[in-house]
Amino acid sequence: MVGAAVQGVGGMLFSLIAAQLDTKAQFGDATALYTSTMFVVYLAGLGLPVAVARYAADRSDDSHTVFTWGALATAAASIVTSALYLGIVHPPAANVLWDWQPVLGFGAFVLIVMGSAWSLIIDVRAMTMRRWGLVLFRILAVSILKVALIYIGQASDHRSLLLFAYLGGPVALSGFVGMALINRTSGGRHRLSPRPAHTRDAVRYAGINYLSTLAYQAPYFALPVIVLVNVSSVTNSSFYVAWGIVSIAFYVPSAIGQALLAEGGKDGAQVAAQMKLALVLAIGLMAVGALVTFAGKSVVVAAYGEGYRDAAEILPAMMLAGVPWALTSLFLSEARILHRHAITVIITVTLTVAIIGPALVLVPDHGIEGARSAWLGGNVLAAVVATALTLGARRTARRANAPLLDPVALAADQH
Repeated sequence: MVGAAVQGVGGMLFSLIAAQLDTKAQFGDATALYTSTMFVVYLAGLGLPVAVARYAADRSDDSHTVFTWGALATAAASIVTSALYLGIVHPPAANVLWDWQPVLGFGAFVLIVMGSAWSLIIDVRAMTMRRWGLVLFRILAVSILKVALIYIGQASDHRSLLLFAYLGGPVALSGFVGMALINRTSGGRHRLSPRPAHTRDAVRYAGINYLSTLAYQAPYFALPVIVLVNVSSVTNSSFYVAWGIVSIAFYVPSAIGQALLAEGGKDGAQVAAQMKLALVLAIGLMAVGALVTFAGKSVVVAAYGEGYRDAAEILPAMMLAGVPWALTSLFLSEARILHRHAITVIITVTLTVAIIGPALVLVPDHGIEGARSAWLGGNVLAAVVATALTLGARRTARRANAPLLDPVALAADQH
């Protein structure tokens, strides 16, 4: 959460400075390209961050081999998915790359995707070595470098391209540097052989988690892409400002859910009590955040300028979606802890379809207001489904655990 806070503050500072130094069109093209790279990184993940945490968690030769093959697979997936995305989706902002130099532009896009994807597995590898400070240092260094670079090349004819490079370049650079230096932390070296005994298990584990991650994170990564494809660069810059704030806030219930998942899965855990505490924390924090944005719309306009008033208008409703999101994410964690696989799948699919489906219909006609409606409505629907399924599963569990000869329990069941 500290790392997310540092990253969020760095991103907001970058946006604030860019809003003062550059035109909305320049900033909109740059953020559209950066959002595109994040979407491609999401597609190119292949479930490897989770697999690395599970099968490359120590200093053994097998761990180094798994990590090396994971890095190579990530690199290959980055190239393929970048080509498919730019060729099929073909976002208007990609013209920034082609106007500069088609081959070099594509190469720059791929390198930013590859380095960013590597930074994820580098962080996981460092965490398995219990070097949390390295992870935080990487995030802090990226944030500082990103903000420091923004003042360079203000008069350039390719200012949008430079802004894109400043947004994504430091993250990618940290991935390449981390790949070169990680073995100083983990010991050993990058190696391709011998084949680890658990290779097939690792591949299967990565594949399962890849599909799960694709479904669970689809709304978060797909909605900005739907927006950037259907609106102008000027409008996209406003959405990016609002989305940057929302994405930071929405990480809070996710982090609480991850903690619940980690602690609730241990022997002797009091899942019910932990769940109540998690719900109070998550719903309370998201409700406060929503109230702040409703009351502080004028602050956003004052900070970013009158040109970003539309960002201030969509922000409160998008933040309000955090309250139902808190319910969904925590009920999903409960389902995972208790191995309720059917409920896990239904909640995940509902969340994805309820947001992306309406967005595909609303955004082309209504722009970022349509994205706001799809985000809020989809999260509310997913929360209703998650709540109903969870309460139903709890009632079933109570009945199953009732003593067979307890007349009170039998009478309650019959009633």
